[in-house]
Amino acid sequence: MGLFLSALLIFCLRVGDVSIGTLRMLFTVRGRKYVSASLALVESGIFIFALSRVMSGLNSPYKMLAYAMGFAVGNFSGITIERWIGSGTILARIVAKNAILLVGLRDRGFGVTIVHGEGREGGVALLFVVAPRRRERELLGLVEKLDPSAFVTLDSVHHALGGYLSSTPGPVSVRK
Repeated sequence: MGLFLSALLIFCLRVGDVSIGTLRMLFTVRGRKYVSASLALVESGIFIFALSRVMSGLNSPYKMLAYAMGFAVGNFSGITIERWIGSGTILARIVAKNAILLVGLRDRGFGVTIVHGEGREGGVALLFVVAPRRRERELLGLVEKLDPSAFVTLDSVHHALGGYLSSTPGPVSVRK
């Protein structure tokens, strides 16, 4: 039973440290240095403790397997957690034929810049939307509903300054 609990501990520690490492790397890429440094401190502490547990039983294939499996599951869970958090900003480039899409996006609080262009079958509207990543699903769902034939590309935005950045719609309060 001791070997099983030891392997389980190693697995859980690795899931934790690799999940945190995945988040740390994503925050590093986005330039969030204080968040990244804090996560690095926690990640390295967990890693050292997990590694010490493995090194105390180098002859145990179960501990080594738990270490490797924890690494794999940690990658998966780190990405899942980051998607759930939805931090960052996206840029959606939308090539649309239906003008109602522009109105629908603006009605839902998205800032939209429009450029008129020519496509294979005539005039098109090029819509540029910069929005919080947590609104990505809402944005894509709206595009699919209002103009299913629209062409959409999404990119991460490292930095946005000025203009109109939408926020998550919610209750409005007025302070006097």
